[in-house]
Amino acid sequence: MPKQKLARISITLPESTLNALDQRIVEQHYENRSQAIVDMIHQHLIADFEQRDEVMVGTFTLLYDVGNSTLRNQLIDLQQKFIAQVISSLHIQLDEQKILQVMLMQGASSELRQISQLFIALKGVIKGHLELMDAVMPPIAQNELNHQE
Repeated sequence: MPKQKLARISITLPESTLNALDQRIVEQHYENRSQAIVDMIHQHLIADFEQRDEVMVGTFTLLYDVGNSTLRNQLIDLQQKFIAQVISSLHIQLDEQKILQVMLMQGASSELRQISQLFIALKGVIKGHLELMDAVMPPIAQNELNHQE
């Protein structure tokens, strides 16, 4: 992949804003002001994609209690119901009581938020978090073959 071309800009800020930016750079461990500003702009653009209900890719992280016997079936049922949006899933047993599940999802931002809320609302789920990105996965060849038959 070729290196992305960079462009230089100059901005004028109130001193208090610059001081706040420098404080954030220290707190968030950015290497420099440019990296911090690019990250902030990127976050703003992602929020704009979400607001316009664009198709996005995301990771949904779920922490749940292994002791709830019906929960696993409910999780599988939801994944099957939303098979077009849940692209992949990984389960990790953290200890005797907890499982961490990470799902790779793609779809309209509002759709992904609604689906993630359905998972979070299940009894036995400890925590869930959806992280959206302004990207779209390329078509999966296996899925294209199935649609052509």
